[in-house]
Amino acid sequence: MKPYIGPSDSQANAEALARRQSPHAASYMQTRGSRWDWRQRDPSDLREAVRMVRAAYGDEVPTKLHEGPDSIGNDGTPRMTAKAEGYIFGSPQGSDSTTPDDLVSYYHSPFRAHLASYARGGEGQRNRAAIVTHIAIGHQGPQESAIAVGVPAWCAKLVAEDVLRAFLRSMSDLKVHVD
Repeated sequence: MKPYIGPSDSQANAEALARRQSPHAASYMQTRGSRWDWRQRDPSDLREAVRMVRAAYGDEVPTKLHEGPDSIGNDGTPRMTAKAEGYIFGSPQGSDSTTPDDLVSYYHSPFRAHLASYARGGEGQRNRAAIVTHIAIGHQGPQESAIAVGVPAWCAKLVAEDVLRAFLRSMSDLKVHVD
């Protein structure tokens, strides 16, 4: 008999979806950034790092694209929800900042904001962003994604694990405006 190890991924996803629609969804969204504190959730191995990166990406994808069947826009198509419009057409660096003078704000999508900052760096940083992108968005395996950016096969898993751990450690929903 296997020991109980907690809820399955399917159960955890179902509970997360239920929380998004609850009356406390706003307070949940404000505190969800603490969930990605690497000191509390450092992955134990490569498999868990891959799962955590994919979960971080999946948590930001809107669950509802359209407001409903009765909500038709001016162009005759169903009207999109504000969250879906922001996700599709908005900036990955978008935050809840109300004025340019706000010193601190929170990213709407911390995963995409952090990935965009990786992609703006030098060649090494762009290769790291490509590995994370292949794993999280393209659903490639970690070894294949590292090989795709030019890492030798003999160390590809080690490099992929290092990249994912570093990405998770440095990801935050806090945006600090520095002049």
